[in-house]
This record gives sequence, C-alpha cells and structure tokens, in this order.
Amino acid sequence: MPLRYSHPAGTPSWVDLITSDVAGAFGFYRAVLGWEYERDPTGEISYVMATVDGHPAAGVMALPTEMIDQEVPSCWNVYITVDDADVTAQRIADLGGAVMRPPFDVPEGSADPAGRMVIGADPTGAVFCAWKTLGAIGTDIVNTPGAFTWAETFTTDVNAAAAFYCELFGWEASPWDELGPSGRVFTLGGEPIASISGEPPPGVPPHWKVSFSAADVDAACEAATANGGTVLMPPNDWGPGRMATVADPAGAVYDLVTLTDWPA
Repeated sequence: MPLRYSHPAGTPSWVDLITSDVAGAFGFYRAVLGWEYERDPTGEISYVMATVDGHPAAGVMALPTEMIDQEVPSCWNVYITVDDADVTAQRIADLGGAVMRPPFDVPEGSADPAGRMVIGADPTGAVFCAWKTLGAIGTDIVNTPGAFTWAETFTTDVNAAAAFYCELFGWEASPWDELGPSGRVFTLGGEPIASISGEPPPGVPPHWKVSFSAADVDAACEAATANGGTVLMPPNDWGPGRMATVADPAGAVYDLVTLTDWPA
C-alpha cells in the first residue's frame, strides 16, 4: 500500500470536494471509490474526512453560502504543500497570480490548528490551495484504488501558467506527448507530480482537475452511472493506464485511472 509520512514542499498533497449535496456525495463516492467517512463526533466541524483502508484520502464539505451566491459550482480542489503559507501568498501576488483568500489557520480560531493555508489563482485564473502543515500532512495514501493519484491544470495560456507554477513551487516543466503538443508534465526533484494542458473544455474556465485510482475504471464508471453520475469521457487506454472522466451527481468533475505503469 503506497503510504506517505510527509510531503516535500511543492507536492500536491490533498484534495477536497465542495459540493451542493454533501449527503449525496457520501453515497456516490462510497459506491464508486469505496470510501468510508470520519465525522467530527462533536458536530462542531462540518468538514468530513473520506478514508481509504482507514487512511485520510480526501475531504468533503458543503459549498459555503457566499460561494453559492457567487454561483460557484460543486468542484474538487487541489492542495500543494509549502514551507510557509504567508510567504507563498506574497509570491502568488508577485508572480502575477491572485490571492483569493489570504492565509488562515485550519480550523480557524483553533489553538492547535492542523495547518495554515492560502487560496490562490494562477495568472490564467485556475484556483488552487497552498498548505503549510502544522500537524496534518494531507493524504497519507496515494496511487491505490480509491486514493488520489494525479492533478492536472487546464489553462488558456500554458506558457504563462507553467512559468508561474515553476517559479512558485520549484517545479520543472517538460513536453509530454500524451497531452498533445501543448501539454507538459511538471516534475519536482526529477519525479512527475502533475501536468498542464491547453484549452479547457468549451465554456469551462481554467481549473485544476484531480484523478483517483480505480481497480477497474470500467466498473467504476458503471457504478457512477448507476448512482446518478455522468460519464463525460468513456474509459480509454492512455499513457500509464486506462482512464475516464466522470461528473458526480452535483456536477463535480474528476478522472478515474486504472494504473498499469505509475510510480509507487
């Protein structure tokens, strides 16, 4: 089982779902990815941990009222580990990005926060989260069925976005034929960690998308459809395995991947 006990700065280390239908998400992702859930027994914290084999794998929370008012859709968020959230916020601004929410402790007001984070956007508008651990490293299970496997950003300007992320997180970007002529793979210390592609789908702004491993992509797609989801891209053989793109019943989009050739 691929476990992690820390994440070097610059590593995508956590994902969470903000959704208009939390109860529906619980049932859907349990059926598709086999998740179980850990809730705060006091009821004071509404953020729910999804687990794989007892390990934290992702977060689930309701869309905040202000996001609903702004017509923000249900979506997945990507978190990238940093050494200092406050310094990262300043660098986001200096590099031409936008600080969507200044650094704050999580949970807010806690005497013993799990981490400190900032929500930013790259120069093309794709939103991401930067995470400074103060105890919670993010996910400690990866590249196994049900767990986070990959993150990819879709942008209207690959050159500008790639330069931004490389400068901000210390990544290097190289061409990747699997993503077409404009696609690139990001590496950290020589290891592939994320990717970037050109034009998002029509009508969809620049964004980050997450991938989860599935023991059988075809079976997972059948489970998604049976539980109210939509298969946007049917299963197909691609690069290191077999993949598909799915939307959950609330519209949050993600990829499913059966890995045949991927780093542990």
